[in-house]
Amino acid sequence: MKKRRPPEEAVFLNAEDCRQRLADYFEKHLEEKSELVADVENLADFLGTTREGLFAMEQDKVYGFELRKARNRIAAIKKQLAFRGKLPPAVLSFDLKNNHGYRDKNEDTAAGADTVIIKGVAKEWAK
Repeated sequence: MKKRRPPEEAVFLNAEDCRQRLADYFEKHLEEKSELVADVENLADFLGTTREGLFAMEQDKVYGFELRKARNRIAAIKKQLAFRGKLPPAVLSFDLKNNHGYRDKNEDTAAGADTVIIKGVAKEWAK
């Protein structure tokens, strides 16, 4: 996986600017453009950066927590849309895996957790 780098130009002036711009995205931008659904790419575009730049900035000590909360809020919005039948489950699944760090539970691991080995008896059963 390639290393994510923060944007070359500053996206925020300070922590308060970060909080205000995120609030503007959710409370103004999305309301004014009702055809849009909150998503990572749209947030990045609103902030004047890229998806990769946004993810890289999440590691920043000043802005990271606020950006992670915003990404969590986007996931929550999309889950609610899916629950109401307004977002196809496949789209939600793809987005959660690619933009929010979700993973499918590994079926092999789940099955392996239930395996029981009884000492001395396994050789007899194998006959």
